[in-house]
Amino acid sequence: MGRCVGERALGLRRAERGSDGPVHGGCVPSLAGPHGRARGGRGGGHPVMTLGGPGRDEQMSRADPRAAEFTTRRFRSMIVRLGILLAFGLLTVQLWRLQIVEGLRAGEAASENSQRQVSIPAPRGVIYDRKGEILARNTGSFVVAIVEKDLPTERRAEVLGRLAGLLGTGVTEIEASLDRNRDPDDIFNPVPVRTQAPREVAFTIAEHGWELPGVQIVVDSVREYAEGPLLAHVLGYLGSPSREEYEQRYRAEGYGIRDKVGISGVEASYEAELRGRAGQLTVEVDAAGQLLRDVQEQPPTPGENLQLTIDLGLQRAVSEILDAKVPDDSSGVAIVADPRNGELLALVSIPTFDPDVFSRPGDGASMAALLSDANLPLFNRAISGQYPPGSVFKLVTGIGALEERTANRNTTVNCNGQFVVPNEYFPMQPTILRDWGVLGRLNFVQGLAQSCNVYFYTLGGGSVTGSVPMVAGLGAERLATYAERLGYGEPTGIDLPGEEAGRIPTPAWKIANMGEEWLKGDTYHMAIGQGDVLATPLQVADATNAIANGGPVATPHLGMAVKDDEGQTIRTLDFPATRTLGLRPDVLSLMWEGMRAVLETDQLKAYRLPNVVVAGKTGTAEHPGAEVNGNLPTHGWFTSFAPAENPEVAVTVFLEKGGGPSDATPVAMDIMKAYFDRRNAVRNPAVSQPPADVRP
Repeated sequence: MGRCVGERALGLRRAERGSDGPVHGGCVPSLAGPHGRARGGRGGGHPVMTLGGPGRDEQMSRADPRAAEFTTRRFRSMIVRLGILLAFGLLTVQLWRLQIVEGLRAGEAASENSQRQVSIPAPRGVIYDRKGEILARNTGSFVVAIVEKDLPTERRAEVLGRLAGLLGTGVTEIEASLDRNRDPDDIFNPVPVRTQAPREVAFTIAEHGWELPGVQIVVDSVREYAEGPLLAHVLGYLGSPSREEYEQRYRAEGYGIRDKVGISGVEASYEAELRGRAGQLTVEVDAAGQLLRDVQEQPPTPGENLQLTIDLGLQRAVSEILDAKVPDDSSGVAIVADPRNGELLALVSIPTFDPDVFSRPGDGASMAALLSDANLPLFNRAISGQYPPGSVFKLVTGIGALEERTANRNTTVNCNGQFVVPNEYFPMQPTILRDWGVLGRLNFVQGLAQSCNVYFYTLGGGSVTGSVPMVAGLGAERLATYAERLGYGEPTGIDLPGEEAGRIPTPAWKIANMGEEWLKGDTYHMAIGQGDVLATPLQVADATNAIANGGPVATPHLGMAVKDDEGQTIRTLDFPATRTLGLRPDVLSLMWEGMRAVLETDQLKAYRLPNVVVAGKTGTAEHPGAEVNGNLPTHGWFTSFAPAENPEVAVTVFLEKGGGPSDATPVAMDIMKAYFDRRNAVRNPAVSQPPADVRP
């Protein structure tokens, strides 16, 4: 079969020839069926036509010109009809695509634009004292925030300028807040630019919302510390983690980039319990970002409430007593504990600070003052300050000597005011260690009560002369062993961040850290808590608890229980004993006897309590930094427990550069008195009489 020429070619050829007649030599599609039968029907129809060679077509055209013209017209009609059908088909497909496919996409986009997921902050758990007094809680606050997605680009400068005027700040500060708080993963969440906005400012912005597209007023909670500076070192404060901290830790734990976290105190150590879990609110907004309605809410999970071992009333009393004694340019610590279980009833470190400063926006002056204060008010000296323990360390030396049987009750030493240490290299130049006074010949109980340095030089490093019998001395290694047994040289494990370990030196430590050999004089200094020995006030308190308890040593702690909103206990916080002191009964008994005798000495008996026997130990520790006049300043210590026959409370006081026993002892005894006064008031409350007009 030959190749056909298209209709367009036919038309062109016809136009060229200027004829309306059939074009000879062309071809048209066959109108015959497969067997040559015409498709036009049975008789009376079009003549049957078959395709043949050019000669045959020409013969047919010549034979019937009208038939050829009819065939051509019918072909053209079919082409037109096919074109119309094709056009309608294409139009139908396009309409389906626009109305169905694109309509669905547009509907999804419209829904996405009108519905947003907004994070709902979870309230943080409340903190109570042991009696249910509120110590830390949440209060409502207005927050000015911006949803940058709703802030028109062409009006950004105008809107931020108006907002800056209402807030009394600059556009630069607002932009800085946006940069600092923006969450690139959540473009629809409001970005705070001013927290704790004044009520009138918040209302003004809300009333003029149509002038400030993208600006919202959000109600948020702010942490409030009911007692201000009183419990700052116990409670701590909240803050925002850095971007790096957030990426490295907090993002994986489910925090939002603007969430507050505990930075110090129990706010930090109990972060997992106190923090809540944010909820999510799906809302519908209009094109301007204004809220139309809530669609769905997944409520937040509040944080758990925390009950502490702290007695708020006792904490107030201890703080007042200590504050009255500590000069403005100095510092001090007081710790009150229950030696039976390690509960801390009061913990005061002076100077202190107001933790609410970290919740107040724009209080840069107060923040700068805190950070630049030379007295370091943010520093918790109770757990992080490391000081020479001085004579309170003689409790370690005494226990070691009695346990090792290198001394006993009757070991007598001549406390003549000085201790001569032979110099093996230069025999004519011995080292003379001075004592605080000439006390005469003392046995163990007397030596402990009078805090005779010569006596404990002898117990620690051995006799030179004047002891009966001669004492071999514990030596550095055994001194270190008993110090560690009492809890020195390692953190106590208190549930507060930032605790230091103190230091118990040994010959190996000195070589490793100072490159020097251990000398005999190092042992003598160590025996009385001087030299390179360092301890925190909490370690001294912990050692005192161990002696008072005599058995398993309970970990000092502040957490007591986790509570629900109704005050019911969800779970009790347990702090099992981590070690056992393991002293022979006769050793413990003799130590208690010596500590009871401390307050029977002429220097301290004026501080005794009338109805309670207190066992204690004084301490005066030389500070390595000389004062302007060249003298070495001294720290004052007093650690104690009572009643001596059945201990239920232990008090440790430390006064930095605070003199000696005559300074620290009265502070500790005033605290003891405050404790027993409060205890007795609870046990023996006054009987109140009903008013006269009230019938029983």
